[in-house]
Amino acid sequence: MSSGAPRGEQSPTTGRILELPDEAHLPDLDRLLRLEGGSPEWDAPSVGLIVEDRLDGRRVYPTPPRRSRTENRLRRLLDRATPPMLPFVLLALAQAGTMLADAWSSGKWTTPDIADLALRLGYTSAVTLLPAGVLFWGSTARRSFIYVLGGAIAWSTLPAAAGLGWWFVRRSPSLMEQFGYAAAVGVAAAALIAAVGPALVAFGLERSRRSRMTPMEMAKRVATLTSLVGLTYLARWPVTDGPAIGEAAGGAALRLAETGAAAALPLELACLMILAYSCIEAIVVGETQGRFWQLSAAGATVLAAALIYRMMGGDLLETVMSRILTGSGWGSAPETAGMLAGGGLILLAFATPVWSAAWDAMGYGRGAPDDIFAWGNGAEPAGSEPIPMSVVVAVAAGADHALALDERGYVGAWGDDSLGQTDVPDGLSGVIALAAGDGFSLALRSDRTVAAWGANDLGQTNIPPGLAGVTAIAAGRGFALALMDDGTVVGWGDGRCGATPVPSWLSGVTAISAGEYHGLALLQDGAVVAWGDNTYGQLEIPARLGRATAISAGGDFCLALRTDGTVVAWGDNTYGQLEVPAGLARVTAISAGAFHAVALRADGDVVAWGGGQRQGEAEHPWRLVDFKAVAAGDGFSLAIRAA
Repeated sequence: MSSGAPRGEQSPTTGRILELPDEAHLPDLDRLLRLEGGSPEWDAPSVGLIVEDRLDGRRVYPTPPRRSRTENRLRRLLDRATPPMLPFVLLALAQAGTMLADAWSSGKWTTPDIADLALRLGYTSAVTLLPAGVLFWGSTARRSFIYVLGGAIAWSTLPAAAGLGWWFVRRSPSLMEQFGYAAAVGVAAAALIAAVGPALVAFGLERSRRSRMTPMEMAKRVATLTSLVGLTYLARWPVTDGPAIGEAAGGAALRLAETGAAAALPLELACLMILAYSCIEAIVVGETQGRFWQLSAAGATVLAAALIYRMMGGDLLETVMSRILTGSGWGSAPETAGMLAGGGLILLAFATPVWSAAWDAMGYGRGAPDDIFAWGNGAEPAGSEPIPMSVVVAVAAGADHALALDERGYVGAWGDDSLGQTDVPDGLSGVIALAAGDGFSLALRSDRTVAAWGANDLGQTNIPPGLAGVTAIAAGRGFALALMDDGTVVGWGDGRCGATPVPSWLSGVTAISAGEYHGLALLQDGAVVAWGDNTYGQLEIPARLGRATAISAGGDFCLALRTDGTVVAWGDNTYGQLEVPAGLARVTAISAGAFHAVALRADGDVVAWGGGQRQGEAEHPWRLVDFKAVAAGDGFSLAIRAA
């Protein structure tokens, strides 16, 4: 990788440590009393935090970019947009165009008509875009991707394409005379195929689960439910000649197509019930990516309820396909709104890899265990319920989530779960080390094997087959590293950033760390080596470093702990990441986040720096509490309280 100058101005004192008494950095009694008393002129950010004077009149740092939450998901959304999605988008636009053309020709533009049109446009667009949503989701579940995509195409693309063709045919009497019968047969076939689409999707999703139904079991359930639904409404089957179009052949074709569409309705209801059942079962057994299963179950249930409502009225011919055939018969606005909600929920479920509600992203519902202090931008909001754990011995901070390990080898996770990064696999035990990356998590078991969960769009959770004998792990932005017992390093995931594959010459390694796009290793002789992206000098190890005892790679910078307990930093300094506090000594642990750094001293005190002006990022917990471990993420920090 090419080398470049850092984005920010380097401090002339970077890396130069002044030995000062420890008392020089303790808060004075007046500040502690003001924080406890809450005097009117004192604006404390929250209980348990001490505000340091970050702006000294000479250095004003820019606000670091927010790579997490909304902006981060927008980036992921754009990154996952691929050319195969374009046909589905164009088909959805074409369908919307035909509906708008029909509305324009009708001349009905009252408020209820406009509202009804908006609901119909939303529903048809959501259903037609379902395969595009599956393409977003597919990279996280490659085993079932083909099956789910095929079911989504059968469910939405085939009837949409058939309906679009019918729209052109029925607008011309000559085309209707020549091709009406063939087009009607195609529409009826599409209706029947679309009816089994939800069951095909359910079958594909079953393959992505740890505990799943066999194809025979699913076939039996489909057959049973279809029989029950069909027998229930057989006596109510309507007999109608269907609306005439003006041409005898056209009228017959329309009746044929409507009959086929109506025949598919009980089958479609049964398949939707199968999909809902499969998703609810996944929720009950605790499958990973919980929000995906919840949204899918809700969407399938709402759509099934809409079909039941339609069938209760006896309007079996008024199906989705008959709406496409006639351009009318959508029923009441509440019914259409329910269909829009169901289709939208299912589409949203498949978009969960790039979406997350603020409820989970901010930690509501699940928060840091009682032994852990979390501070920074939204790291520990009010209302979070602590994860019950025994004595916490290790902690890891990712981009938007965090992990904790207790003395029993149990793993707890909280924060953003949009990619399943906090869905700890069931049965995971005997864990001795953790690593949190950007949207994924790693755990090292006592048998020296690795477990991974969360995002897999770049293969970061595809653990190399047969990987064993691992002594340490590290997680970066889209890649992972493992230190082997022979001193070599194995990497997997994003091969575009330069951090993987790991250089073949690297050996004699005792510790590893993963940054945003670079890797860091500590050798047996105390030397430090780096590889990968060098845009901001991350790979340029300072000559003054000497022997190191610990390393940590951050966003675009690195930290190293020297044998004398002092810290050296290099790389990007735009947000003060390299401005190690003067006098910082007796350090026992270091951690580099996205734009800030945290250090733990031998006396249990925590010191942080960098982060620009982002509120709370470089703050730290009470100095009157001792800590035993620290971790820095993107905009937040963690520290484990000492016993």
